[in-house]
Amino acid sequence: MFKEIGFINVVFLAAVIVTLYRVRKALPGSGLRAWHERHVSPRARAPWHRILLLEFIELVLAAVFLLVGGAKLIGRPDMIALFHDIGIGQWFRYVTGTVEVTGAALLVIPLLTGGSAILLGGVMVVATLIEFFVLHRPPAAALACLGGHTFVAWARMSKRHLAWLNAETIVGNKSAWPSVLDGEPRSSHHHPRRIDFDEPSPRPR
Repeated sequence: MFKEIGFINVVFLAAVIVTLYRVRKALPGSGLRAWHERHVSPRARAPWHRILLLEFIELVLAAVFLLVGGAKLIGRPDMIALFHDIGIGQWFRYVTGTVEVTGAALLVIPLLTGGSAILLGGVMVVATLIEFFVLHRPPAAALACLGGHTFVAWARMSKRHLAWLNAETIVGNKSAWPSVLDGEPRSSHHHPRRIDFDEPSPRPR
């Protein structure tokens, strides 16, 4: 997946991450947006370290796949040589690059992050098998990305974590902040106590 990483590549990757950070912060449902607007409820006790860690991992993965997929689509020499060694044909390079760039774009959108992580995780499973059985080299980079996508998919789709991942609810529904952020979401509407009309009314004194 990665042949060599130089200083220029790291700087370019950091620039892409910063750009995606600004885009992600403006989108509805973003934990970054909720973190920047956390002053709307001083009583909130959000697990911001987990929220920001997840958002950072998603942005790094999106930036990596945007660059790697883009390199495949523009026909960078090392990518052409890689798919020549695989032996299927250059059409497979275009298909893989398209899937990676599309998945990276969807990974930035909070509401689509879970599905995108599953899609790109499947790509990494195929990449791991190709590197191990066809190219005969350790699939370290592919396994690292697969681990990141697995974590993102689990965090986004696990019911246990939906309360603190639903940042749009946290920001939009101020009255639900304390309950949602404690992991016990409840409706902001008031439900009065049900009155049983079969009960005898108290006698007047």
